[in-house]
Amino acid sequence: MTWDQIEDKSAALKGKLGEEWKHSLKNNPNRTARQGRVTLRPILALGAMSLLVGLSGCMIVDSPIKGVMGTEVIWGDIATGETAPAGSLKEGKACAESILGLLARGDASVRAAKENGNIKEVISVDHSARNLLNIVGEWCTIVRGR
Repeated sequence: MTWDQIEDKSAALKGKLGEEWKHSLKNNPNRTARQGRVTLRPILALGAMSLLVGLSGCMIVDSPIKGVMGTEVIWGDIATGETAPAGSLKEGKACAESILGLLARGDASVRAAKENGNIKEVISVDHSARNLLNIVGEWCTIVRGR
């Protein structure tokens, strides 16, 4: 059935509704903003954004506990049980950072933390993680010793 046949068969409807009935049948340039046709593109864009937000639950910096809006935690990893006199305990820290989960750089190894704190003998190793809205993340190793 062609558009002309449809127009002929609905002549009575044309008289009642005027020219507005055509807007739902074919792409008419006389449409108003309210009569605009819903396209698939905005629906697909909304679906893609929803999927992106849903998948952003995967944090760019790992930690034992995670927050959706942000994370800032410190937790212990290794401790020898030895103690050091109050003034002789040294601390070294080494960090790596990530931007948007796309770029990551840095050396957060125990060796780098030992060098940064000028530590010869390690007593404990801790880690810290910081993450803000999955935009910027930081992973640090904290070494204490003599």
